[in-house]
Amino acid sequence: MTGRLSRPGALFLLAALVAGCFNSAAVQKMQEANWAYSMSPNFTMDRIWRIAILPPDVAQAGTSGLLDHAGLLLMKPGRFSLVDRSQVDKILQEQQFGSSGIVDPATAAKLGKLMGAEGVMTINITSVKHDEFFSDSPDQRDAQLYVKIISVETSEVLYYAQGAGSSFEGPASALDGALDTALGPLIKKGSGQ
Repeated sequence: MTGRLSRPGALFLLAALVAGCFNSAAVQKMQEANWAYSMSPNFTMDRIWRIAILPPDVAQAGTSGLLDHAGLLLMKPGRFSLVDRSQVDKILQEQQFGSSGIVDPATAAKLGKLMGAEGVMTINITSVKHDEFFSDSPDQRDAQLYVKIISVETSEVLYYAQGAGSSFEGPASALDGALDTALGPLIKKGSGQ
């Protein structure tokens, strides 16, 4: 369970377990309290959005499965369809973009149009590090990232969120947890909750 929680969240969970008051509703409320996001009023969930997920802006250990995890999360509420990853990679190669440099909304919007998307999701990984407090756990990692969904028509940022995750199973798990936190509000809204 701590693979998906920030360190304060993990400490809260540990305290709840010790106090004997652990339940999934309490964990969900604690996770929702950690959500940091903004959503444009133009990003409505009354239709299906075709989204292209661009690779993270840095090549880092643990990022290979991050795009797949992002796709699974976005498709969960049934409000998003995805541009196939092979199509995204093909356009990026044709336009001579590597795995970095796609950070400004206008460039992301241009690439999204070439992919036939209505929105483009970017992932900016700001840190993946080992917390020295857990020196006896070499696989422990804390991760932080930002997610944007940008309109290809207007270059408007439709959704912007920060995510943090911590895991004792390595960087990939910490990044997945950070992505869960960043996309949590959007998934909830898309599910009609």
